[in-house]
Amino acid sequence: MIAGLIETLLKHLPRYAEEEGDFYSVPREDLIYALCHQHQLDRAIAENTIDLIETLLDTLAVLNTAYLQKGEWCFISFPAQLLATSLLTAMSDNESRFFGDNFWNTQGIADAKKNQQREVLSVVENKRYEHHASHNAKPIRYIYVAWSIIKLDGNILFYQREDTQKRFDKKAGDYGLIGGRLNQHDVQGDMDIPALLAELQSENSDLIKKVLPDTLKREIREEVGLIFEQHYRFKPWRSLKPYRQVQGSAPNHALTEYYLDVFQIELTLEGYLFLQQQIKHDDRLVWFSIDDVAKGETADGKIAYVKALVDDFDNDRLALKTELLVLPDSFAAGYLLNPSKEEYGLTLLIDAEKPLLAGVLGKEKPLDVALTPRQLAVLLGLAAHCRGFEFATIEENIILRPYGWIDVKNNPTLQAELKQLAELFKDTGLIIENHQDALFRLSINPAVVYFDESLFTYSVHKIDMTGTKTKIPVTIERKSLATALGITKVKEETFKVSLKLADRLQELSEKQFAADNDEARKYEEHYKKVLHPKLKCSALGLRGLIRQEAGFIKFCCELEVL
Repeated sequence: MIAGLIETLLKHLPRYAEEEGDFYSVPREDLIYALCHQHQLDRAIAENTIDLIETLLDTLAVLNTAYLQKGEWCFISFPAQLLATSLLTAMSDNESRFFGDNFWNTQGIADAKKNQQREVLSVVENKRYEHHASHNAKPIRYIYVAWSIIKLDGNILFYQREDTQKRFDKKAGDYGLIGGRLNQHDVQGDMDIPALLAELQSENSDLIKKVLPDTLKREIREEVGLIFEQHYRFKPWRSLKPYRQVQGSAPNHALTEYYLDVFQIELTLEGYLFLQQQIKHDDRLVWFSIDDVAKGETADGKIAYVKALVDDFDNDRLALKTELLVLPDSFAAGYLLNPSKEEYGLTLLIDAEKPLLAGVLGKEKPLDVALTPRQLAVLLGLAAHCRGFEFATIEENIILRPYGWIDVKNNPTLQAELKQLAELFKDTGLIIENHQDALFRLSINPAVVYFDESLFTYSVHKIDMTGTKTKIPVTIERKSLATALGITKVKEETFKVSLKLADRLQELSEKQFAADNDEARKYEEHYKKVLHPKLKCSALGLRGLIRQEAGFIKFCCELEVL
């Protein structure tokens, strides 16, 4: 019946000349009459048939809209006539297909076949999207996505997308935020297949949106290996406004509307340490600076897939950058002793009965703890690692972790020593943190940890001191330090000072000046104003070159004239 109706319609279609441009139109009423007369149809059925085919041909843009408004069919060109005729002829012929019987099969097919499917859908959907009269074409595919923000030290973690090599639009982005799309297995419960698929393929489904936290947990486990609660927790950061794009991996290519929820990740200590190892061994995990995220790419050409995020900020990349900057890091050092006053300090002495001085600098008091040489060696190792010293050698079965943590789960002897040391200090205010008897650290802000002045040497060349240059180089060296964790590397910093200040520093090192000595006080003020702010003494673990002690102005390390 249908084939017969279309065959009749084909005979009554308007025509357009192939070469000269002549054409004529056919009234819609004539087409309806032809169907009624030829097939003894009820007029309503004939009208519905013509209306349906007219809609189809108009969607293909082969009919002249000016004639349609007058109730007539007229092709806009001969190629348009050919397309319409091809389509209607295929519909009227039971043996005609635009594609083979298995063309749209997606199971177990080669990439070349998938790409053919994608090319067809891409042409159809892009044209539909681009030429929609009101520029608001309706999506035919709906995707729900959970993204995460893992932020550390001003950088955000991205993951190289699995379809990077297969994607046609390379500018879409090679790297995405950790996370991904919801799949039907994320939805728990007893929903039957028709109801489940109906929800998954519907717009703005609240039922499906509620499942996105479970999607996030699965995706983070798959891409980074982190386990919820053991390694991290999360909270909502931003639900993006629906984002539309003709997109889809392999053949699943159509005008798609995306619903994206972005979550802020809070790492546990185990999660933070585990993530460091994952990043070290998986080159698909890449840090983007916040500037890179806002720009959408790195200096070396890595492209971030963040268009939906940028669109949510109305393409204001500066606003996006600002929001990311104020977002807290996913892990904080969390030192239990983190003095708010910069003048607080903890100094470790090497050859002293009570080797720890703590308190406001210049007014420190010895901590009332007596340590054995071995205990001091353990404490020095913790402090050196806390301060960021590099180690030339490390004892067996010890792993140095970030933020001052050491992993001794495979070193039961040191593990026991650290537990005893933590117990010894528990009433002093100084805390040795113990995490599950495997991870330990000196839990204090590294910036206030200093070391015995005997560990440092200030050196200057005699030829420079007797020369005529106004600025001369000087060096501060930190000697190697033997600890229970290993031996630290020698470290030095070289900088330039005025010849006049170098002379004054040498004089202070060779003579003893009372704190109220006018000349010495001038030296001290000159040093504090000109040199101390520029020095890297603190990074070395030295409080400074000059300080007051017991009523005298003291030069604080050994001086060598080379």
